[in-house]
Amino acid sequence: MAMPAVWRPLPPRVAAWAIVAAGLALATWGLLTAAWEIPAPGLDIEAPPGQVLAVLPGGPAWRAGIRPGQMVVEVSPGETELDWALHTQDAGIDYFLTARADAAELRGLLPLTLAGLVLALVAAALAVPRPRPAAALASLGGALGAVPLTFGGGPLVSSAGALVMLALPAGYLVALGWRSRTARLAAIAAATVVGLAWLVARFLAPDAFEAANAVRLVAAALLAAAAIVATMDRAGLRPAIRSLGTATALDLAVAPVALGLALAAWIVGDASPILLGAALAVAAVAYLRARRPIARAVDRALFDPLRERASIVATEAERGRLAREIHDEPLQELGGVIARLERHPAVAVEADSLRGVATQLRSLATGLQPPVLDELGLGSALAFLVQRVGTDQSAARATSAIHDETGVHRAARLPADVETALFRIAQEAVGNAVRHSGGTVVTLSGTLSPESADLTVADDGTGLVEPALERARRAGRLGLTSMRQRAAAIGAELSIGPGPAGGTSVHVTWSRR
Repeated sequence: MAMPAVWRPLPPRVAAWAIVAAGLALATWGLLTAAWEIPAPGLDIEAPPGQVLAVLPGGPAWRAGIRPGQMVVEVSPGETELDWALHTQDAGIDYFLTARADAAELRGLLPLTLAGLVLALVAAALAVPRPRPAAALASLGGALGAVPLTFGGGPLVSSAGALVMLALPAGYLVALGWRSRTARLAAIAAATVVGLAWLVARFLAPDAFEAANAVRLVAAALLAAAAIVATMDRAGLRPAIRSLGTATALDLAVAPVALGLALAAWIVGDASPILLGAALAVAAVAYLRARRPIARAVDRALFDPLRERASIVATEAERGRLAREIHDEPLQELGGVIARLERHPAVAVEADSLRGVATQLRSLATGLQPPVLDELGLGSALAFLVQRVGTDQSAARATSAIHDETGVHRAARLPADVETALFRIAQEAVGNAVRHSGGTVVTLSGTLSPESADLTVADDGTGLVEPALERARRAGRLGLTSMRQRAAAIGAELSIGPGPAGGTSVHVTWSRR
């Protein structure tokens, strides 16, 4: 159902640009006011020893505690406008108002107005590609920029500044933020009622001004927050906000750090609480947008190595389970069948075929989990690996030059996970050299001790030619990733490059730290 024209007097893009222009103008005006203006005191007095006749609520004199009826003790015009001073007295209590102090109070708002101008400038840069978020930023920047206008003593400018702090975010909610007609009506009603109540209190009921001004500030803050939430909702941030219901470890780490930095800036750097609050709000919005990518990056950095290691451990455990199952059930049953067939010469051919199957299963089980690695250690397992090269009908042959200082007993050997990882790296490297290098000789050399290991697998083949290497990677044949993961899991260093005979050399080193 189309909304009545009264609700959308301007097309959304035009309305957004109008809000951006208004926010930029107000932020610029507020910055100039905070930087150079000397506010008027906002009162009317009789010459000493006269009385204070009238005080504008919210103006410099009002904030200094000066009220109508107080006795004027002294007025000092001074040589310059900044030297003007007023001294009043009421029931024995002295009140002082100086132009220099008012100007210093106004200069103290510079960081706040500068933040508002930055938001307005960012909004201006986003006005064409992202008009809706730009308008939201401009409404917030304009509201911040209007704060110095409310500190002046002039009734027209200060009143306009106070009302603009309500009107800008309310205008954004009506024109661009909220889809619901009821919600837009509520925004208009809230801004109108609070603004009129503030004006009445200021000019007709000064005794109620402090309460009305507090309500105005709260209403302005709530409208600004509603504008931010409406923009976040349209930008797809509501799921991110809802996801905070289940805080992650990242949230629990970021929140105290951010609050700690804010407190340090407030206590040590004497930063403005208002400016810090605005900075934290902007940072919170930015964090919500970047929360998932940051969490994924932290997760990869911290937990990917643990996951890879767990995957390797699980893979080895599964290899061992499969090897045991093959050995304990199929091989045992095949052995029994072959033994029964051997009693019948007429089926000798079938028995031989089954012996071949049994040999293949035994070789598969040995490849999955070489018993020699568990029983005798890495040195014997590497020797077994070299021996198997000559039995696989390949054109290459393998030689071993391993200096093994470890023993058979577990206390004299490398850690079990290190032995397994180094054996798998050597197994993968030897398999690559035999199957893909085109060489004739594969050399496995190095030194093993209970405290360290240094292994090299080298061949005399064609080497790692980049096009062939890329094709092999795409086909998943070389297992380079697997070797690197296994080396990283045990803290070993792995290097792959040209070998001394012109082929490929895989070098891995490990030592206890």
